[in-house]
Amino acid sequence: MRILVLSAIAVLTFSCSNKEKITIVSAESLQKPLQTKEKEIKIEELNQNTHYIGFVNKFYFSNKNEVYIELYLNKDDISKNEYNKLEKLSDSLIYSDDENARYKFPTNLAAKNFDLRGLGKLAIYDDHNEFVCNAGFVRVEYLNQSISPCFIAVYKTDKEIKTENYYGISNFEKNLETEQYSITKDTVLTQKLLTKLNVPKSYYGLKSSGIHILSSKNDTIISVINSEDSAYIISHNGDDFKVLYKSSESENINDLKVIPFKKNKLPYLLTKNSRPDTDISWDNLLYYDRTKYSNSTRQRIK
Repeated sequence: MRILVLSAIAVLTFSCSNKEKITIVSAESLQKPLQTKEKEIKIEELNQNTHYIGFVNKFYFSNKNEVYIELYLNKDDISKNEYNKLEKLSDSLIYSDDENARYKFPTNLAAKNFDLRGLGKLAIYDDHNEFVCNAGFVRVEYLNQSISPCFIAVYKTDKEIKTENYYGISNFEKNLETEQYSITKDTVLTQKLLTKLNVPKSYYGLKSSGIHILSSKNDTIISVINSEDSAYIISHNGDDFKVLYKSSESENINDLKVIPFKKNKLPYLLTKNSRPDTDISWDNLLYYDRTKYSNSTRQRIK
């Protein structure tokens, strides 16, 4: 899970103050040439044999063949002052408008502060788990935007990505062996499950429909639904009913990808999550640990 304190910092601290800061920095940068290209530095962590799975994002203000993923810090806990210091380490301005600014983060400090393990190359896939293109790591940046400032890894893609609804697997070059799943949005089934759980339905995230995953190999259904305050993953088949996941904090799931990798006979689930009534959001990679779905640390495959 993205470190929630960073999101809280972003909402409370940066959303108002950074617009003014962007204007000042942009004006100065436009009067000076960009810093000369620094000496190429190899980041060994990028090629480690570990696989990250996450949503890939487009810069909505750019038409370049670029995508990005949000980065995890190496430290699990970070104070507001420490985060501010990291922000100030970002140097040359790459892009700026009234709402957004992109700053390059020094390459020689990137691996020291961010978890870059296995992030050298992304294979990008669509909703149907079909390969779209490859993307190569370019640099770490600080993306300063009005709602959720964050540190990102930027990638250059083989071709233009025209939708934000894709995901990437890092350092992966094999073809996906996809199991056939059918995914339905069944409001009636969702309400039956919420009634059985004795919880009110959500007005956020997947709302009343939920997502129901049916495997071609058996009759068990995996349902992902939201209550008013919590997200659930439920396995059910007739009278057999088991809660495989309940969020430990206030959480709704807004989007979900069924990833064609299995752990203990059930697929990985990539989710977009939010805290109801706030701007706080994050992603999770969930895997089945034989008894329940658990959060995969920093979205790496177990």
